[in-house]
Amino acid sequence: MWNLLGWAAASNQRAIENARAGATACGRRRVERAEVAHYLDSRSRLPAPLARTYGSEHPA
Repeated sequence: MWNLLGWAAASNQRAIENARAGATACGRRRVERAEVAHYLDSRSRLPAPLARTYGSEHPA
């Protein structure tokens, strides 16, 4: 006969490990999204390059 309490404790331990792994993965994704948003925000604030209005870039 199997031990019900032993199974319950092992099952609970696996559930805790799965929840911890899931929370870690979600946290990492959240940090990565925040880093990407920060990078894109910093890039959008850069001044646009000045356009040349004279001559050709590659004269013939």
